[in-house]
Amino acid sequence: MIKGARVPERAYKIVLWVVSVVFAGFIVGLGNLVIGDLPQVEQSISPEQFQEPAATQKIDDEVRMIDRRRGDIDDKLEITRLQLEQAQSAARNGEETFQAWIQARRATTNPQQDPEVLARTRQLEQLKGNERTVQASIDELNTERLALNQRGDELRGDRNQLEEDAWPAYEKALFWQELRIFGLRLALALPMLLLAAWLVIKKRESDYWPISRGFVLAAVFVFFVELVPYLPSYGGYIRYGVGIILTFAAGHFLIKNMRHYLANRQEVEAKAEEERRKLVSHDEAFKKMSSKVCPGCDRPIAAMEGSETNFCVHCGMTLFNDCNSCGKRKMAFFRYCMSCGTTSKDAERPEPA
Repeated sequence: MIKGARVPERAYKIVLWVVSVVFAGFIVGLGNLVIGDLPQVEQSISPEQFQEPAATQKIDDEVRMIDRRRGDIDDKLEITRLQLEQAQSAARNGEETFQAWIQARRATTNPQQDPEVLARTRQLEQLKGNERTVQASIDELNTERLALNQRGDELRGDRNQLEEDAWPAYEKALFWQELRIFGLRLALALPMLLLAAWLVIKKRESDYWPISRGFVLAAVFVFFVELVPYLPSYGGYIRYGVGIILTFAAGHFLIKNMRHYLANRQEVEAKAEEERRKLVSHDEAFKKMSSKVCPGCDRPIAAMEGSETNFCVHCGMTLFNDCNSCGKRKMAFFRYCMSCGTTSKDAERPEPA
């Protein structure tokens, strides 16, 4: 396959693409930092900011008081339960001792031990009384704790109601805050995209197109990729809406250019071959011939087995001819013969601008 473009030219195009990509990368990085830092221009909001301060403070103070009181009760309950365990243990030991002594009393049937029976009975009753007193203290603490729990549940219900009442105002404020932040982001990304569209339409043939191309790549990436994580729920409508508009504009531009191209091709094909050959540059002809496309009409070069294709069957342009010096077959767009190096007549024609 014949390569029409020079090696340095191909390398230069690759380097320019690298420049475009690197330039786009730096713009994307800068845009990402700017877009990511935009929320800092707004103060953060929370549902608590939209609740009634006096009512909220009153409930929170009472809840803290209940929590402190409940903590005190829990400490007392822990101590009282230890006391109950001790009282129960003492009562069990006393009852066991009393029962053992009663058995001995029955065995001896000594009447002189009756006063001691009464004393031991009173002692055992005192131990049982201590146990009942401690148990009553525990029951009283549990009752107080239950009342505190019920009051705490009521306060939490009131607190939840305050939060529910404040939620609509919070959602409204959050919506407007997101709208402002998204507006700032869009104010940066959308002009970049519009400028990129203008560069594509107006500056594609300029000497600084590789730089402009990098900006175009960055603008498209920032708008359709980097902006996605920051889109609010309604931001997708803007993103897809802009995408539809740009797609429609691009389609209209391509259709218009395609019609212009087809009309121009028909006009060119109506001209004589000599005039049409003047419109084809040397490098363009090599490139199209390498792709087996006619340089004159951009249609595929027809070939039949066993025969040589010297002319385009669609527009009649000469594709191959014979060298004037050595008579060897060569491409008609060669400046020099590949066999003898003789200058072709086409080499004397100036390249189209």
